[in-house]
Amino acid sequence: MRVRMLAAAAVAVLTMAGTAACGGSADDSGAVTLKLGFYAAAGDPADTTMRELVKEFTAANPTIKVELDVAPYVKFFERLRTQIAGGQAPQVWLSDGVLVQEFAARGALADLTDRVKTVNADDYAGIELNRDAKGRIYGFPQGAQTPVLFYNKKLFAEAKVAEPTADWTYDDLAAAAKKLTKDTNGTPTYGFRAYSPGFTESWWPIIKAFGGDIVTDDNRKVVVDSPQSKAALDWMLGAMGKDGFAPDYATTEGLGKGVVHTLFATSRVAMSYGIYARTLPATSAGVDFGVAPLPKGPAGRGNVAIVNSWVVNKKASAAQADAAWKWITFFSGEGPQRKWAELGEAIPVNKKVAATALPADRHAFLDSLDAATDLGVNAVWSEYTEALAKRVSEALSGAAPVDTSLASGQKEAQEVIDRFYAGQTQ
Repeated sequence: MRVRMLAAAAVAVLTMAGTAACGGSADDSGAVTLKLGFYAAAGDPADTTMRELVKEFTAANPTIKVELDVAPYVKFFERLRTQIAGGQAPQVWLSDGVLVQEFAARGALADLTDRVKTVNADDYAGIELNRDAKGRIYGFPQGAQTPVLFYNKKLFAEAKVAEPTADWTYDDLAAAAKKLTKDTNGTPTYGFRAYSPGFTESWWPIIKAFGGDIVTDDNRKVVVDSPQSKAALDWMLGAMGKDGFAPDYATTEGLGKGVVHTLFATSRVAMSYGIYARTLPATSAGVDFGVAPLPKGPAGRGNVAIVNSWVVNKKASAAQADAAWKWITFFSGEGPQRKWAELGEAIPVNKKVAATALPADRHAFLDSLDAATDLGVNAVWSEYTEALAKRVSEALSGAAPVDTSLASGQKEAQEVIDRFYAGQTQ
């Protein structure tokens, strides 16, 4: 009997130790601790607003204690990958939309498909962009980004060029850009920025508009090596070369990624593709600007979108997972979404809020988001797009023929994908 009592006591101690190790499971009073992660620089508006919303949430949910895990973007995700490997990741965190499938493939995320069924999906933008090849949803949208055409109204008026419309084609864009390009005392102003070190606001939508594609078959087959993709890159090369209405590759790359995205804000280019976040520097700089849909190519506009999303740790306890979902639904509500929209850094995913929070002259973002496809996301998005972007940059710099670069890029990106998915059953 004494042996059995000692054994039972030992089991109880181990059980309590295991519960403590998990951290945050509900106690006898029903209280739960939820570790919430997001990326932001300390003290910036996003950090401040998120903390204010957390206070509102905990005030409304007194049995949930929220512990914050915050760092700037790069550091946050570097640390997160280490936390996942060590079983110490937050129970809920904000993921860059292109990384959701990576975390899901690593077995780090809870399947939210059934929880999403409890809300009216028609009230939110971007949910469908989060489905994987099997229809599962591992992230709930937090904010969306999709590129449109930014244009400088003052520069258009000075050049007596009609502002862009929804009927514009790539020929219309080129014609206007040529008229807007000028040299003032050795300082050039270009009509359009064609190339960007990133690709969401550059070659990716242009390739799709010209009838090419990047990946197909559940984003596992690279198909960028096509005549249509070549036509798109040739158009970009012409813009940066013989047509001369866009800064060339060397000039753009030499500015650095951060500066490239301020070219429009500093009026060095009259037009630029830009996501919603680019409204912030343009507004801060006092630029009188408008936005229009992307121009039409032979195959349409090539709209794409990134949906940054809340995800739930698969290792969260049942109580923590429920608390995480409460946070997600709270953040997606009208009040929090309207407060977040005031930052101006992303399109609100709550459609009712988006329709009223965005000025009427910014609704091109909403139309573009409605028409957008995802950015080729899969479990190795970061790696395969890096391999592909390297070869596309090679072509746009003139270091190699477009045909050669597209063939090499397709082969190398496909190898990255195949290495990961070989033998995968899930």
